[in-house]
Amino acid sequence: MEIQPKGSLIATTTNDYEQILNGLSLQNTISAEVYLGDDVALQNDYIGGAPLRVQRLFRYEDRVYEQNELPQEITAPSGYIPRLYLFNKIINEVMLSTQGTAQQKKQLLAEAKVGRAVCNLAFLNEFSLPYNPASASTDLGIPIITTADVTRTSFIRSTVSECYTNVIKDLTEALPDLEPLFHRRRLSKLAAEFYLTRVYMNMQDFSSAKTHIDGAFAEVSKATIPLALYDYNIVLDENAADTWFPLSFLGILNGFPLAANNSQAIYNVQASVWGLDFADCPVYTPQVAALYGSNDKRIQLYSDTELFGTYVYPKKVRRFPNFFLEVGPSLPDMYLMRAEIRARANDLTGAKADVEALRSKRVPASAVAVPSGVAINQQAMVRFILDERIREFALSGLRWLDMRRLSVDPIYKDHINPNHYLLDANGDIMKTYTLTPKRYALKFGELMVNQNQGLVDNQ
Repeated sequence: MEIQPKGSLIATTTNDYEQILNGLSLQNTISAEVYLGDDVALQNDYIGGAPLRVQRLFRYEDRVYEQNELPQEITAPSGYIPRLYLFNKIINEVMLSTQGTAQQKKQLLAEAKVGRAVCNLAFLNEFSLPYNPASASTDLGIPIITTADVTRTSFIRSTVSECYTNVIKDLTEALPDLEPLFHRRRLSKLAAEFYLTRVYMNMQDFSSAKTHIDGAFAEVSKATIPLALYDYNIVLDENAADTWFPLSFLGILNGFPLAANNSQAIYNVQASVWGLDFADCPVYTPQVAALYGSNDKRIQLYSDTELFGTYVYPKKVRRFPNFFLEVGPSLPDMYLMRAEIRARANDLTGAKADVEALRSKRVPASAVAVPSGVAINQQAMVRFILDERIREFALSGLRWLDMRRLSVDPIYKDHINPNHYLLDANGDIMKTYTLTPKRYALKFGELMVNQNQGLVDNQ
């Protein structure tokens, strides 16, 4: 038992546990969300290259995986179960590690607790129904896993309410021992405050959300690495000195910052979503295209032509040229979350200031102002902010998170389009696929249910 296997490292020192936390697999995810939002359409001419999983997610089908397949989102190397195993290993063992100071151990413990909470929240966003105050105490959530045990075969699902309580507990317990933002691949107090804001917004508890978004903004000035909005009027201007242009041969902006250097990012979470075989298939919808003004610089982040050809997409739809998406917490998201929280509290002046702070970096000065009729009307302001979220995050998967919380919102649930569209070469609708309420929760599938005692599948 004292012989260490050749080529293996058994974690014993504090530094060993820190190296686990630095592992890239903890910052990667298998995203289903990008194919589920109402901001995405598929082009029929390229549908043949799209994996069956992608097509089924897009069609909101009950079955995503075959009877002999396990869901990638859960079981792939960067899926929820492997990541939870690593976070739990750190949480349960790091305080007993050697050669580190007590403060170092507490910091790693805190970061791992945030990581576990973030992982569980993402797990919930795909495999449970949205948090509904009226039914959260009975709706099934996910299994709460707190041990690093590869032999475990019994997984009982807790309720959505219990799962959210567990996520909040991890995040709040971590706060006192977290550092200011010092690296985009390490979890900070800023990241924890960000996720607490998201959790409470999901729960429609906007008073608690305000506490934590204020806490997040209080952390911005403490960051020891650059944290600021990019001015798209400059970086997306081909003639500016600091431009991100020209495009690579794949149509990707050559100067776009690496994930670790992106000053808008708080914590790097990367999702692999496209492949060369179907990069031309997913586009944002004509409805999304209509939300952008002609001078909105954000459309320059997308491509209006196919990857290897000259075909120009119709009806102003565009594809996202990057094959990897940054889906972690960001400064733009912070501004828009605070704007919505303020608008819902009828602080329209504060909401307007936040939206315009972001828009000043996205559109020319003449287009920054929130329309005067919107700025004095609470519901109009909230809807403008929700539209701004689509403009800012189209095809990123974040729209699915908004759809989930809005689906149980008594006022703004009509902001959701429940339909997905398959488009022909002219951009016209060939087929429509409609989201039913039960499909806000993906099914685990027969194989996972059969292999895990006590696991109950979604309807």
